[in-house]
Amino acid sequence: MATITISRRFGAGGATLGARIAKRLGYRYLNDELVKEVAQQVGASVKDVASIEKRRKPSRLMSFLEKVVKVDIIERKRKHKPVDVKEYIEGIKEVILKQYEQGNCVIIGRGSHYILQNKPDAIHILLVASKRFRIKFLMDNYGLREDQAERAVERADLIRADFLYYFSQRENHDDPILYTLCLNMDRLSFDEAEDLVVNLVKQRENKNV
Repeated sequence: MATITISRRFGAGGATLGARIAKRLGYRYLNDELVKEVAQQVGASVKDVASIEKRRKPSRLMSFLEKVVKVDIIERKRKHKPVDVKEYIEGIKEVILKQYEQGNCVIIGRGSHYILQNKPDAIHILLVASKRFRIKFLMDNYGLREDQAERAVERADLIRADFLYYFSQRENHDDPILYTLCLNMDRLSFDEAEDLVVNLVKQRENKNV
């Protein structure tokens, strides 16, 4: 009943790899589904939750969220009160912990490696890649121009740093000590990366038989 978390730099192919791993292992693939569950948890719309995950302020994510809820952009369905920022974050934690308890899933991002950091049977994967690789990946897979892909990568890096800072007040979220396996996609094909993760999962499963 393994749970795999995949953290990644935007454009490194984390969602692509995660979907492949989930399909091969017969695991549940959890990405956009998490947004829907968090929205239900905090009584907000899926659109509002998704927008929170994709926007930033010059300050940390917390400041942005506090500003959002003060102007009632996000409202509870229950009593129509603004969602408390900490409750939103707690919603993410509760959803991911629930999925962990069910097991056999691949969770894409959203601080899942921090939330499940102390779970011994969770496998934490980090995908990194050069900026050049990530720009090319976005151009090849999403039809972006080079300048569009470069801006997307730069902005996503800032958003990711802001978002993860709330879970752990550290600057280096790609510290290898946080992960079970770190994959440099400049040096690995997706087939090779998939094999590495799947073989690791199977080895651990065999030890537990």
